Amino acid sequence: MQHVDFNQLLSEIPLYTAVQCSGFLDKYLIEKQQLLASTASITTRGPIHATTSISTSLKPQLYCESESCMNYTFFEITPANQLSITLEAGGIKQLTYKCCNCSENIKTFFLKFEPTNSINPDNKTIFTIEKIGQFPRHGQPLPKRASKLVGGERDFFLKGSISENQGMGIGAFSYYRRVIDAKKNRIFDEIIKVLKLSSGNEELIQELKAAQAETQFTKAVKKIKTALPDSLNIHGQNPLTLLYSALSEGLHMHTDDECLQYAQAIKIVFFELSEKLDSLLKESNELSDAVKILMAQKSKS
Repeated sequence: MQHVDFNQLLSEIPLYTAVQCSGFLDKYLIEKQQLLASTASITTRGPIHATTSISTSLKPQLYCESESCMNYTFFEITPANQLSITLEAGGIKQLTYKCCNCSENIKTFFLKFEPTNSINPDNKTIFTIEKIGQFPRHGQPLPKRASKLVGGERDFFLKGSISENQGMGIGAFSYYRRVIDAKKNRIFDEIIKVLKLSSGNEELIQELKAAQAETQFTKAVKKIKTALPDSLNIHGQNPLTLLYSALSEGLHMHTDDECLQYAQAIKIVFFELSEKLDSLLKESNELSDAVKILMAQKSKS
């Protein structure tokens, strides 16, 4: 089972995915309970402390959708939260956090704690926790650069994101694959724009154009024999072949959990590719503008 910190639990883990987590307890209560335990009689029977509490001092870094933020900011817990945890029974706790920057954006989480046999827990004690609810719903915001490539397929991408957030791997995989297939030509067009920025890429450009005749992304990638330039690689790997490897086997080859992992990987690689394409084109435009300004100044001189 995956082990995450409390910030990751709130910001990254989708619904209905049980994880192990530690380091989120109230340190002052821990110190108090440890002091009482050290002075208790050795004849004391049963657990000295069967409850603990979530810390109010934690400030997770979450994405704030408010117009004044539109970025990751620190959030603080609001009053009237369900912080106490009964170790032997577990239970569901509601936690509500407010953005420290704008003081407007509110996020509410419902966490299910599994029962534990721990006695006198501290911040090294590992708990099994499952996020069973969240408002606004969980999901990484679609980056502006990726949004350009997704275009008219935003609704299907959103459905894939919702499926991913709810732990439905087959659904997420299906929707993301549909988006990649539908936007295949747009992705190739953007790659061609980058390739035209330098010489020596004519063969690859022709292969990309020919591959656009295919209806499926995987069939199109199989037609591309020339490697992409290093500037477009992700961790030294061709992003097109990375996506191909995830999409080529199909749903019937994987379990739902495996499909969820592939869906998440597809999204991450797609986001990174869109960032690289946009960044390279932006750098080229900025350089071109700079050259024009200096050339104009040179002609005046």
